[in-house]
Amino acid sequence: MKRALVVALVLGLLAVPVFNAAAQAADYKVGFCVMTLAFTWMTYSYQALIDEAAKYPEIELIVDNANGDVSRQVEIIENFIAQGVDAIITDPIDVNTLIPVMEDAEAQGIAFCTFDRRAFGGPFLFHVGCDDVFGGRLALEYCAAKLDGVGKIVHIEGQLGSSPAINRKKGIHDQIVYYPGLEIVYEQSGQFSREEGLRVMEDAIIATGGDFDAVICANDDSALGAIQAMKDAGIDLDDVIVVGYDGVPDGLRAILAGELNASIQYPVSMASLVMRQVAEYLIDGTMPANPDFDMLPWMLIEDNLSEWADFWPELG
Repeated sequence: MKRALVVALVLGLLAVPVFNAAAQAADYKVGFCVMTLAFTWMTYSYQALIDEAAKYPEIELIVDNANGDVSRQVEIIENFIAQGVDAIITDPIDVNTLIPVMEDAEAQGIAFCTFDRRAFGGPFLFHVGCDDVFGGRLALEYCAAKLDGVGKIVHIEGQLGSSPAINRKKGIHDQIVYYPGLEIVYEQSGQFSREEGLRVMEDAIIATGGDFDAVICANDDSALGAIQAMKDAGIDLDDVIVVGYDGVPDGLRAILAGELNASIQYPVSMASLVMRQVAEYLIDGTMPANPDFDMLPWMLIEDNLSEWADFWPELG
C-alpha cells in the first residue's frame, strides 16, 4: 500500500506543469514573430535570435511562426499586443501590411523592432538590417567584371513586395546603367525558393533560347534551383556566371563545386544584434547608437570562403 501511495505521489508530481525557471523569473516579455522558416537563411537567423535571448534571464521570449502568410503575421502581432508584451521583434513579410499593427504597438508603448526586412513607413523603435541596394550593386558589378562589361543577364528576383527583393533589384538596376553593354534579358520572381528558382530558370531558358551569359539570383536557394534547371537543360555551367545571395551552407558547397561563382553574404548577426538591443533597452533603457542600422554585405568567392563566410564552420 505504501508503494502504491509513493507511485501515485510521484505520478502526481510528474503531472504538474514544469515552467522554465528563466521564464518564471522574467521581468519582460518579448514577442518574436518569425516571418517563415521555409528559407534557409531564416532558419539560421531564427536560431541566432533565440540563442541570444537565452543569455538574458530577465527576458521571456514568446515565439510564433507566420509561415509566410501576411494575414497570419498580423494576427500573431495583434495577439502579442493583446498579451501586453514589452517588445515585439519581427521581419515583415512585405513592406506595407504591418503598418497598422506597428502604429497600434507604438500607441500602447510597446517597443516594435524589425530586422532583416523593413515595413516602409511603419514606426519602429529600431531596425537592424543589411544594405541590400549595395548587395545588388555588388552582384551586378561582379558579373560586369567577369563579362568585361558585355553580356546578357537573367535576373531571378526575390519575394515580390519584400524589402530585400525590392532593394536588391534596385541595386542591380542602379548599377547596370554604367554598363551599356550589359542587358537584363529575363526577370521574374523566384520567391526566394529552390523550387521556384528552378521553374523560373526553365522559363528563362525557353524565353531566351538559352542565349544568356549570367544569372543573378536574389538568394542561394533560388540560385541552386536555377543551377539545376541549367544542368537539366544541358547547359555548360562553365559558360555561365551565376551569383547568389545569403552565403548559406549549400551555397558555399556550390561555390566549392564550381557551380555557383559567387554569393553575397547576408549577415545572420543582424538577428542576434536586434535581440541584444531589445534586451538592453528593456533592462536598462539603453538605446542603440544607430537605431536604424544597415550592415554592409560582402562578396563571397572560393578564395575567401574560409575567412569571410559566416557559415564556413557548418561545412566541417
